[in-house]
Order: sequence, then C-alpha cells, then structure tokens
Amino acid sequence: MSTAASTLFDKFVPSLPLTLNPLPHRGRGEGEGVKTGYEFIKQPASFLFFCLLLAAPNASAEETPPQKLFVGEKLVYSVRLLGIEVGRGEAEVKEIVRVRDRDAYHVEIQVRSARIIDWIYKVRDTHHSYIDVERLHSLRYEKILREGRYRADEVMEYDQVNHTAAYYSRKNGSRKEMRIPPDVQDQLSCGFWFRLQEIQPGTEISIPVNADEKNWSLRVKVLRETKVQLKGFPEFEAVEVEPEIQFQGIFVKRGKIRGWLSLDSRRIPLKMTVKVPVLGSVTARLVNYRHPNELGLN
Repeated sequence: MSTAASTLFDKFVPSLPLTLNPLPHRGRGEGEGVKTGYEFIKQPASFLFFCLLLAAPNASAEETPPQKLFVGEKLVYSVRLLGIEVGRGEAEVKEIVRVRDRDAYHVEIQVRSARIIDWIYKVRDTHHSYIDVERLHSLRYEKILREGRYRADEVMEYDQVNHTAAYYSRKNGSRKEMRIPPDVQDQLSCGFWFRLQEIQPGTEISIPVNADEKNWSLRVKVLRETKVQLKGFPEFEAVEVEPEIQFQGIFVKRGKIRGWLSLDSRRIPLKMTVKVPVLGSVTARLVNYRHPNELGLN
C-alpha cells in the first residue's frame, strides 16, 4: 500500500458512506487545503515502504536476517484496488552519503499513479530517508508530494545525540523543533530497520517513530509462518505480520492490515493487504526485485 492508494481513494470514493475518518492536511503545502484521507500509508512509508515494513525470522528459519542494508537493492510494487492497478511504488537503497557527519544509507521511494488514474488524480510523490549505517536510526527524512493540485516539500532533521528534531518546509519557509525519543525512526526507515531484526512468531515489537511532527509507538505483531506465491517468483517461505499504527495519514483507522515478508536472508517485503469497508481489499504486491548480489527476479 502506498500514498498512491490513499490519494486515489480520495477521488474514487468521496461520496461512499465509509466509516473512515477524514484527516485534514496541515496546510503547509500548496493547492488543496484539506484531503479527505481514506488513508493507508501516507508514505513509505512507509509500509511497504514505508512501513512494509517488516521482517521477522523465527526459530525454524534456516537463514538469519542481514546485518546491514544493501546498496543497489530495489523493490517494485503494484498497488491494486478492486482488481485494477491504480499505481506503483519503487523503493531503492541508492548510496551511502554523509549526513550530520555520519555515514548514512540513502533510501528513496517513488510513488506514481497509473496512467488510467492520472487524468482523475495524478500522483508523483518522492520520499527520502537517510539511515545511520552503524546505528540504523533515521538522520533525515524528506518528502516531495505532487498529488493533484496539492504540493508539499518538507524536511525533518533528526539530532539523535541531543534527541531533537527540526522540521522545515521548502515551500513556505516554516520551521518547528521538537523532542524525539532515542533511536527514533521515520515513516520509511522503520521498515528497513525491522527487516534486520530477529523475532519469533507470537511476539510483538515496538518501534519509536516520528511522523506528522509527533512521536508514536509502532507496534508490530509477528503472527505465523506461511507460504506466499507471487506471479513471476518462486514460492516464498514467509512470515505474516500485523502492524498497529496510529499515525495520522498512515493507515485507515478501521480495516484489517496484514503484511508478508520472506524468511530468506533478504527479508523481502512481499505484499500487504488492507481490508476496508464496502470496497473490500487494497493490495500492494511485489512485482520486481533486484539485489546487488544477483541478476534480479522478474
């Protein structure tokens, strides 16, 4: 699921009697002042990309999770609503750069609405997360949103030593500072951090996340082992997870969220499904994967 699904929902179903809570934009961007967000990942974020988050080995898994991110890794997802592809999301670990005098992984996510949707509500969003190579917490998060007439260009800088964060809008120059918990993650980095953890089915993990200029606790339940078959890929041994997220603008408030991740050493986020009232399910499925140590699976 991705920002694309969220914004496309706004255009497809604004008049349906859904029990989803509309969430106001904070008005820092330009264009539309309020978005009736039947919202899934308001980024990356976060699942997928965003917070898809999730990886979890277990006692019977033969391979352990990696201890680092892999520069050059690229994941491509198809977002489908009512059986129709409404957009695609691409996540890539692009490079290692210096941020706040630290080496940082530069992770980029791009979300694009499908051509069939562009004439209704064109989405061209880009998200950047800079993740400390050693500590694996966020050092900087940037989002550039182009959703219909709405525009936003925002940066969050994380001082993980003094536990403060600074918000800055490139569009209107507004600034804000706030306190953050130790080792806080952004909406995108939390998913990559989770992929590196060793967790048993039946357990739960909490992740401190800063989103919407507030601090939240992301709880992820690790449910069970299963098998996942995706078109164009061999069958995966996988784990099913259930995130419990309360960020405004991340997930619908009501609806069942499930994610599946591979149990091999790559810990690939495979798919996510969100069940919503009236419309059924919105899904994000892996359609292409590239690892720097292999030719790639198509």
